[in-house]
Amino acid sequence: MNRSIIILLLLGLSLIGTAQDPSTPPQEVVVDPVAELLVQADAAHEAKDYEQVMVLLKQAEAIENTNVEVLWKISRGYFDFADRKPNDLDYKKQFIYDGRKYAEKALALDETSAGAHKWYAIHHGQIGEAEGTEQKIKNSFGMRDHTLLAIQYDPEDAANYHVMGRWHYALSDLSWIERQVASIIYATPPDASFEEALTYFSKAHELDPEDIRNMLYIGYCQEALENNLEAARWFNMAVNAKANGESDKSLQAEARDALDDL
Repeated sequence: MNRSIIILLLLGLSLIGTAQDPSTPPQEVVVDPVAELLVQADAAHEAKDYEQVMVLLKQAEAIENTNVEVLWKISRGYFDFADRKPNDLDYKKQFIYDGRKYAEKALALDETSAGAHKWYAIHHGQIGEAEGTEQKIKNSFGMRDHTLLAIQYDPEDAANYHVMGRWHYALSDLSWIERQVASIIYATPPDASFEEALTYFSKAHELDPEDIRNMLYIGYCQEALENNLEAARWFNMAVNAKANGESDKSLQAEARDALDDL
């Protein structure tokens, strides 16, 4: 037999023997408990079991309270609780301050965290809404700046564009009295427009075409720009979309009212 073939056969037998050697200790698998809890929390969030999400994230925080992802996802969790009654400011106040606090903790650890910027902006804006016109306008700059940073660090997240659209829409929709307050607080009030709001909402819809919020607010922008036929089309789209939870149902009721008012 050819010498090289014999050598190859011997090598092969040697390797097989090593692989089957019962004296070789198995490699120990190291499990990261925080990573495991985050996987479970994401699954619970997908199932919209928000209480379980928070239980899991709080367990993760107890193990590692400097984990940026854990902190901003807790911030998101407080938003999920608040969003059950999106038009009830007294109810939302139970959650939005803690939500902002956790986003602040995450940002203190990592200023490039898109999630931390996103949820800070959202809670900061909602706190402004809850505390009245003056605070709403004061918080508007911080909301804008953090949202733009969230877009910079995660340009594929549709929610960031929705938040920026809401910023433009809310400031463009200020009442006369609110505009006077803005001019007192700032020599140059925040620069916003319905056209810019529509651009951001359209980008958000492009990235997430199933989100009813984008349909509703595209309708609002079209109405503000006096394009009533387009507004009706988007409101109808929102009404007929698949609702996932009470928040979506509330948005659809809002869209029906907007249709009736056209």
